[in-house]
Amino acid sequence: MGAATFNQYADGSDPDAAFDTARDDARHEHGHGGYTGTLAEKDGYVIITATPMDPEQAQTLAADLIDRADPRIDDKWGPAGAIAVRQPTRTVTVDQLAGSATNTWPLDEQALAQITQVARQRGLIGQDETIEDGRLSSHRPTNRPHTWPAQGRLTARTITYTEGTAQLTVRKSPEALAAQTCPDGWLFFGWASS
Repeated sequence: MGAATFNQYADGSDPDAAFDTARDDARHEHGHGGYTGTLAEKDGYVIITATPMDPEQAQTLAADLIDRADPRIDDKWGPAGAIAVRQPTRTVTVDQLAGSATNTWPLDEQALAQITQVARQRGLIGQDETIEDGRLSSHRPTNRPHTWPAQGRLTARTITYTEGTAQLTVRKSPEALAAQTCPDGWLFFGWASS
């Protein structure tokens, strides 16, 4: 029986929930049989830092601690290390939408602008945040557009919908990112039996 290093990220500000998600993902991906060399072998974690850092900084710190054999994470039977991570983008869900769009993914410019306005009015995104893209993840069509070309040429079809839900990718401002104190997720890392 040997040991292997691993690192696995999971979204979520709560480290317990993120650990459970990351471990479940590792078990799904690598099996439940043991000796996978992944987070699936871990029963717990130790927080290395709760101050959120960029994903690249978290990866660098994790690699450094593994290379230096930090005693908090240097045991293949011991806990995983956990580093709080802040992401430069976040996903915002906007529901109870009605409108029209020519594409559901990515949203066309006009539909994206309308949904962004609704999200700002509802306080889901700040004025200093920018929208990178969006998609209509669910909706109920209120029209039945033709799916065949009109008179031999392709035309953009417009979907009119109600009960829509959109997912927007929002880029945080540099100031908001620097001031962030709550993590977006956690990087779990260390040694595991293989």
